[in-house]
Amino acid sequence: MRVFAKRFYGFDPERHPVIAFGKAGNRDALITASSPGDLVVFIGTQDEPTAEHERGRLLGIAEFARIPVDVRDVTDPTKMKPTDFAADGSLLWPKGLPVLRAWRFAEPRLKLIDVLREQLTFEATVRAVQLDESDTRAVLALPKTEVAITLVPHVAKLLALSDALAFGRPTTGPTPSDWAGTVTRTTEAEAWTYAMRFGKRSVWKVGHTQNVDQRLNDVNKHIPIEEIGEGWTLALKQRWPNSVAAYAMEQRVFQNLSASRTTGERIRCSEGQMLSAWSSSLAG
Repeated sequence: MRVFAKRFYGFDPERHPVIAFGKAGNRDALITASSPGDLVVFIGTQDEPTAEHERGRLLGIAEFARIPVDVRDVTDPTKMKPTDFAADGSLLWPKGLPVLRAWRFAEPRLKLIDVLREQLTFEATVRAVQLDESDTRAVLALPKTEVAITLVPHVAKLLALSDALAFGRPTTGPTPSDWAGTVTRTTEAEAWTYAMRFGKRSVWKVGHTQNVDQRLNDVNKHIPIEEIGEGWTLALKQRWPNSVAAYAMEQRVFQNLSASRTTGERIRCSEGQMLSAWSSSLAG
């Protein structure tokens, strides 16, 4: 997994679930340089309109779909702000890549210079630049909380129901890790590996979390249930003493069903196949 960094005016994936760029070429450069499952870390710019307390700080991190889109197609127009537009009414950052998952870094937000070994070049203002191995480890170790992503309905349907949007190698998400900083978050708290099923379909979502009920609630926020009459339900769960163990079982399930993986954390298989893979994944 690689991590790229780019400066932004803020981090608001609930309202603006997209990695936005001013030009298509800068967006497409990230598609070329990245692989499925890679991440972009949001770093506040040093000037307005970035809020003063967010300037130069690491705000959050997001996994993105390597599918070029116009920002207007993946953002609710009623939630756009004046700072999204130029004086002539055009979008400042009209080209983008949809956000699939996002995590907000815990307060207090750390300054870039306190986490990365060097300042970013000017290029990171217009393009996403790849971090080296050391900086990647430092960024992934920061305490963070996943936020719920809500897309406009037609995009949400595509991501929830369509296996035609295959992004290649499935993602694993950030590996759990401890961070010894001003705010401490430990991976040693009790955690769960889960398998969710979409309606009665042969589509499953496997992952790990420290709060199964909250995770189920969050993923269903992405689904226009009022339109399609279906959503995710919890099918299987296994308690573990810590997040590292829960993550390890998640990865064993993915490995056992590698031929059936589709997009992100999703798997297409029969109930019998899932139960068999789940049982064989219980042991380390």
